[in-house]
Amino acid sequence: MPPARGAGALTPPSPRDVRAAVGKVLHLGVLVSAGILLTGYVVGLVDEPKWFDSHAAEQAHLRARAGFPHSFAAVWDGIWRGSGEAIIVAGLLVLILTPVAGLVTSAVAFARRRDRLFTAISTSVLSVILVSFLLGRLLG
Repeated sequence: MPPARGAGALTPPSPRDVRAAVGKVLHLGVLVSAGILLTGYVVGLVDEPKWFDSHAAEQAHLRARAGFPHSFAAVWDGIWRGSGEAIIVAGLLVLILTPVAGLVTSAVAFARRRDRLFTAISTSVLSVILVSFLLGRLLG
């Protein structure tokens, strides 16, 4: 007979709860990313409306910008300076990291369910992503 659960004891999530939690994380990540992207676009439009006059003007601007943020530090610095470009890059980073957050959520939920197979699969995929990122930083 399984031990009785006391009031307030944590119960493992059901498969439906796991799907719902991962879905909420993905949905929230996309919404936050869209909000950040829109904010960056508006900030860029207000600061330099001539960039958005035509596609050719935008392309010329992008080619001339050696200071476009290419690192986390540059993005962070650009956000503090109110750079629309940096805000847009931050929105793209949030969008890229959204599936990773979904993987973390599923790994935690599967671990709470004591589902070793799916916990191992989720953490393996996370490990591959982490190793890819680290190799990209080291070799790139």
